[in-house]
Amino acid sequence: MKKSDYPDDELISQCLAGQQSAWEELITRYEKLIYSTALRTGLESYEADEVFQNVCMIWLKELKHLRQTTSLGAWLVTTTRRECWALWRHEKAKLEELDEKLASDESPEKIAQHVEDAKKVQSAFKQLGEPCHQLLWRLYFNEEKSSYAEIARDLNIPPNSIGPTRSRCLEKLKTILISKNF
Repeated sequence: MKKSDYPDDELISQCLAGQQSAWEELITRYEKLIYSTALRTGLESYEADEVFQNVCMIWLKELKHLRQTTSLGAWLVTTTRRECWALWRHEKAKLEELDEKLASDESPEKIAQHVEDAKKVQSAFKQLGEPCHQLLWRLYFNEEKSSYAEIARDLNIPPNSIGPTRSRCLEKLKTILISKNF
C-alpha cells in the first residue's frame, strides 16, 4: 500500500504513534481544501497562510479526539471557517479602533445608524433561545477559544451536532433580523 493510499483513520493512528511522515501526508492531502476554504471567504493569500497555520495547530491539538474520520474534510472546512471568522473579528476590532479615532470625521447620522444597527443585532441575539445563544457565543464571540469537544460537553450536546446546530441557529438569527427589517 502506497503511503497516500492509507485512509485518514490509519494516518491519524500513525500520527498519534509519533510518525511524522503520517502528519505530513495528512497535511499534503488537505492543504488545498484548507487554503481554498480560506480564500473563498475573501481573505488575501497572506491571511489564508495565517488561517492555515492556525487550523493545523488546532487539528494537531484535536487529533486524538477526532472520532469520525470519514468527515475529516467537513471538520477542516468548519474549523477553517471559524478561524477566518476569528481573523475577521480581530481585523474588525482594529478597524473599530481606527473608526473611533476618525469618529469626529463621521457624520452624526452615520454614528447614530451604527449604534442603531448594533442594538438590533444585540436584541436579535438576545432573543435566541438555548442552546443557540450559548453555542453562537462560544463559537464566535467568546475570547477564549474552545474546541468542539469542550463546547459539546459544556452544552451537553453531541460534538458532531455542533455544525448542523450552528447552521440552524444562524438561520434563526437571520429570521429574527429580517423580522426587524434589518
